[in-house]
Order: sequence, then structure tokens, then C-alpha cells
Amino acid sequence: MATVGSATSQTTPGVTAPASGGIAGALSGNQQMGQNDFLKLLVTQLKNQDPLKPMDNTAFVAELAQFSQLDQSTKQVQLLEKSIAQQADSMQYTLLPMIGRNVQVEGSLIDLNNGPAKLTYALEREASTVRVTIQDKQGKALRILDLGTQSAGKQEVQWDGRNQNGQLMPNGTYQYQVLAKDSKGGAVVAAPSSVLKISGVRMVNGSPQLAAGDYVIDRNDIVELR
Repeated sequence: MATVGSATSQTTPGVTAPASGGIAGALSGNQQMGQNDFLKLLVTQLKNQDPLKPMDNTAFVAELAQFSQLDQSTKQVQLLEKSIAQQADSMQYTLLPMIGRNVQVEGSLIDLNNGPAKLTYALEREASTVRVTIQDKQGKALRILDLGTQSAGKQEVQWDGRNQNGQLMPNGTYQYQVLAKDSKGGAVVAAPSSVLKISGVRMVNGSPQLAAGDYVIDRNDIVELR
């Protein structure tokens, strides 16, 4: 009769009997083994052991514990992945009522939609000259607005939706830059904000985010719902 771990070992069709490392060695070599594979290896090992030198109980219990830990770890990973997916789905449904709402966000974006678009910013102090440059999403200048002197605080500017040549631009989301200077030519800080219409919910790196046209809005940047 064959012995395990000493002379030779017998095999059953489709199953290889473990060597001196036992079932624990087989498991460490193949992390994808499941419960059925373990049971097949266990039966094979028990059938092929030497009756005069049966498998040590301590090693048997240790191998059972190792398999149990591996099986529990696999189930925990699966439960965690399922929980993360459910949270993402739940968050996505939570954001759906935001579609169609107007939000004020930090940043210099303009939502052009069948008419004049409004852009806002706050000047740190009075400025002698203020220039607003409307840009497309690639950063190309479309229109320059020279606004003259403006006082400190919040400012609102209307853009008629036309480029420098008077051509009406298509609906969409644009961006802008504000260049403000005082009477001595020193820079005046302008903090831009935008009022955008939420057009949908978009998955970004597995997380649902609000979308306004081609742009994705970070929920932490939302200042006010309108």
C-alpha cells in the first residue's frame, strides 16, 4: 500500500494527491481552490495514508483551520465588493433628483442655454480695470469683455452668448477668466463662482458624480441650490 510523504502516492482521476506539504501546501500553491477541491484532496489523502502511520491529528486540524480562514477571507472580500457596489448604486439614486436643478458652484464655468448666460465673481477690493475672457473647454478665447471699474464684493456679468465676431455660440458649458487690477496696476483677487444646470449623473472611477454638460461637478464645490 502506498504511503503519503514517504515512498509513492496513488492518484484518482483528475485529482493529484498532495506531497509532504499536505493539503495546506496545495492550498498555498493555488489560491483559487474552493470547498469541493479541498474535500477531494482530503478524501484522497485519507485513502492513501499508511494505516500504520495515520495522518497526525494536529496537522489535520491545522489544515482545516487554514482552509476555513482562506474561505472566510474570500467571502469577506466578496461581501465588501458587494457592499461598495450597493453604496455606489444608492448614491446614484440619491443624486437623480438633482437633475434639472440649478446649482451655484465654486469655479469659473458658464452654462449657455438659449439666451444670455450669467457669470459671477467676487472682487477682494475695488478694481480700476476688469477684463473677463470667455473660453471654450479647450481654453481658446472666444470673447473678451472689458468692464472698466468695479467695486469690491460680488459682481454679476451677462454674456450674450456671442463670440468676438458677433457669432452666436452653441448651447453648452464654457469657462472664463477674470483679470482685475487696481489704479496702480496691482492685481486684484477675483473669486469666481458659477450657476450651472445639472444635466445628469455620471460614473467616474466607480463613483457617481453630477454632470453639467461635458463637465463633472464635485459635490463639495456646490455652494447653493437654486
